[in-house]
Amino acid sequence: MSTKAENLRMIRELSDAFGPSGFEDDVLEVIRKWSSDLGDIEEDHLRNLYIHRRGNTGGKPVLMLDAHSDEVGFMIHSIKPNGTLRFVTIGGWSRNALASADVLVRNALGEYIPGIIAAKPVHFQTAAEKASGGVPEISGFVIDVGATSAEDAVNNYHIRIGEPVVPATRCRIDEAHDVIFGKAFDCRIGVAALIETLRRLDGVELPVDVVGVFSSQEEVGERGCKASVHHAKPDIAFVFEGCPADDTFTEPYAIQTALKKGPMFRFMDVSVICSPRYQRFVLDLAERKQLPVQASVREGGGNDAAIINGALEFGTPVVVAGVPVRYIHSMNCITSYADFDSTVQVAVETVKALTPEIIRGF
Repeated sequence: MSTKAENLRMIRELSDAFGPSGFEDDVLEVIRKWSSDLGDIEEDHLRNLYIHRRGNTGGKPVLMLDAHSDEVGFMIHSIKPNGTLRFVTIGGWSRNALASADVLVRNALGEYIPGIIAAKPVHFQTAAEKASGGVPEISGFVIDVGATSAEDAVNNYHIRIGEPVVPATRCRIDEAHDVIFGKAFDCRIGVAALIETLRRLDGVELPVDVVGVFSSQEEVGERGCKASVHHAKPDIAFVFEGCPADDTFTEPYAIQTALKKGPMFRFMDVSVICSPRYQRFVLDLAERKQLPVQASVREGGGNDAAIINGALEFGTPVVVAGVPVRYIHSMNCITSYADFDSTVQVAVETVKALTPEIIRGF
C-alpha cells in the first residue's frame, strides 16, 4: 500500500504522460515505474501491458483488472503552405473545447513541440460565421507552432504528417480542497487505481489469480482490449474507468456520477449491460463495508467492458468502477483523491470476496 503522497505523484505522472491512442509508450513507462515490483510484466504488439500478480498459483479462476492507458488526442493530417498544421481527432472531442488550446506536437526527433489550436480570428469572420457562433468544423481549425512556411515546419520543427498531438495541460493538485486538475483522467485515474489495487493486494492470499491489464486504443473502439482479453482469458473482470461526472449540469434527482461520492457502477451504457448478479454483489458488498459508491444507468458511453463481456466462449462477468471526472474529453479535467481511494477500496474488497463458487453463480 502506497502513501497518499506517493499516489498523488503517480497520478500526476500518469496525467502528464503523452499517450493518445496508438502512442501509449510514454504512459507504459510510467506504469512500469510504479508497478515493476508487483509481478511479471509483458507487453504485446498493440501496446497492451500485462502484470501477472506475484502470488498467482494457477488452477484458480482468473480475474482481469482492466484500465485503458490511452487518451483522446489528435494526429497531423497535413502541413499547409503557411506552416500551420491541419489535424484530425483521435477519439471524441467537442469542437467547443478546441479554440486557443495549448497542445504538444511530437516531432520526428521525439521532441514535444508547443503549439496552439487556432481558427480564423473574430475580426475576420463573416457575419454568417459570427451568427453561427464562430466555431468551425474540425477541418477549419489548425495547429500553429509558429512556423512561417511548410518548409520551416518540416526542416526546422521536424514535423511530419502522422505525428500525434495531446493537450499541453499539466496536472495541478489542490490537496487542501481534494481537487486534482489535469488531462487524460479518462482513464489515467483508472490506471492509477488499478496499480494501487495490485499494491494493496500484494502478499495477500486470494481465491483467484489476478492479471492487471492496461489496454490500448480504447478511445478509438476498444481495439487493444480485443487482443488483451484473449491473452488474459479471464473468468471474471473488474474494469476501471475515468467516467464523466454529471453533477454540474444535471437536475439533482438525476445526478448519478457526482464528484467525491465514490465510484460509479453502471448497470448499462450503449455498449454493455454489466452482469446484473455481479453488479448487485459489488454494490451490496460496498454497502456492507460502508464504502461510498454510486450507481447509474448510462444513456451514452462505452468502454472495454463491452469487449470483455462477450469475447470468450462462455462470456465473462464484468462490472465497471468509474472514478468521477468532470469535463472528460476536454483540455482540462477535474477529479478527486477521495474518489480514487474509494474506488481502490471497493476493488480490493471485491477481489478478496470472489470465490470460485460465487463466480460460478454470476
